[in-house]
Amino acid sequence: MLPMLIGSYLMHREDTAIGPPMRNMLYIAAKAPRAGVAKTRLGAGLGHDQAIALYRAFLCDLATGFTLTDAPFVVGWYITPEDAWDDLAPLVSANGPAARVLVQGGGTWTERQQMLFRGAAARGEERVILVASDSPQLRAAVVAEAFDHLDTHDVVLGPTSDGGYYLIGMRGWHDILGSIPMSTNTVFDDILARATAMNVSIGLVETLFDIDEAADLDQLRRLVNERQDLVATRAVLAAIKDVDQASRPTVIAPESSKG
Repeated sequence: MLPMLIGSYLMHREDTAIGPPMRNMLYIAAKAPRAGVAKTRLGAGLGHDQAIALYRAFLCDLATGFTLTDAPFVVGWYITPEDAWDDLAPLVSANGPAARVLVQGGGTWTERQQMLFRGAAARGEERVILVASDSPQLRAAVVAEAFDHLDTHDVVLGPTSDGGYYLIGMRGWHDILGSIPMSTNTVFDDILARATAMNVSIGLVETLFDIDEAADLDQLRRLVNERQDLVATRAVLAAIKDVDQASRPTVIAPESSKG
């Protein structure tokens, strides 16, 4: 598939040759914000329409946080399915142009991550970081710290509190993912063990929580109340709370009888 120019965005499959290499490249993994495609576990408990509204807010806040800062890295998007940019561009383009938009293609999530890093190394991108879009609270300063780790380490990871990871970065290409299954509560430890066995050095940044299920929303609400950013996420959480309260039946206590 040849590269396609859509507005100011270069859209292509990951395995096509594109543009000059960039030294520090941040890719944000994103799904089309559609019911049944993104945030399905969250939707099971919250309702799919509300889950997608919240996911759209995550994407807006991530785009704002990374593209409106004087950060020492360039932002791209790693998207699925192939037509996802039709839905994503209106959300993120207002915050500045994406340098690259890569289509993930097929395979498992493990394989798609491997494809990204192999392709980046082949293009000459020196240091590459991939982040999930499930943790809108991720700050640009943490990503900058992760790139600093790649000055002295082969790989950098950002763990999540449930045993996974929200950030993975490499200097060059290292097959530390192997055939490790994703979405388990041991995936972070499994990657560390494989990297140690391969003599691959790993730097770590702070642990974050991600938002996968409705039970995670209380923690997210507390966090947005402590932060001045995350404007879109705060607004959607407030709307969800208002809808939830409005849908609850009014309970009227029975009058006490006087005998």
